[in-house]
Amino acid sequence: MRLKIQAVIMMIAPLGFITGAIAADSDDLQRLLTTNQCPGCDLRGADLSAAQLSGANLFQADLGGAILRQADLRSANLQEANLYNADLGGASLAASNLFKANLHHANLQRADLREADLGQAMLGRVDLRRADLRDANLFQANLGQAYLEESDLMNSNLQRAFLFRANLERANLTGANLLGADLRGANFSDADLTGASLVGAALNDTNINRAQLSNTNLSGALLQGTTLGPVVCIIDQSVNCAAPPAPPPPLLPADFWDD
Repeated sequence: MRLKIQAVIMMIAPLGFITGAIAADSDDLQRLLTTNQCPGCDLRGADLSAAQLSGANLFQADLGGAILRQADLRSANLQEANLYNADLGGASLAASNLFKANLHHANLQRADLREADLGQAMLGRVDLRRADLRDANLFQANLGQAYLEESDLMNSNLQRAFLFRANLERANLTGANLLGADLRGANFSDADLTGASLVGAALNDTNINRAQLSNTNLSGALLQGTTLGPVVCIIDQSVNCAAPPAPPPPLLPADFWDD
């Protein structure tokens, strides 16, 4: 019986009854390519590799599963757009508007997101390895379990961002603003946090082994269970690290005798 079912599936799949693919609306795709204006368009699964879409209006467009590798989307309006599972590897998104965009599971490896607005964007499990996010706005963005290894977040705004269990190994966060950010369980090993502000941030169970913490402001940060490697950090207005104090010598019976 199982073999018969499999045979039926093999026969009807080419007819389109069983396919996982969702094709973009051809009229919407043509409209985008000719006018650069396509707010609210259905572009799911569209192949826009290396497309020249600088300044395009894609407000609330559906680009779920779209292929946008190496695409030029500089200064594009992608506010509230759906980019779930989209491939944006190597794309140029500098100064683009991605406010409240859905980028869950999207591939943004090596993407240029300098000065992009990703405020309140949904970036859960997004792949941002080696992405350029210098001066980007990620205020209240959801980056839960995101892959940010070797990404450049210099001077970025991550205030109140959600980075639960995010991987920021070897990331550059110099001068970044992480005020009130949720960093529980995140991995900052070998990351550069020089001059960063983590005021009031939740760093519970965070791995900060070998991270650069020069002039890092950790005032009011929650550090329970934080891994700080072979040093003990004393928090004031900035972090000051010193070797752990030597344990006191054991007491001998003679110490209890009166002279």
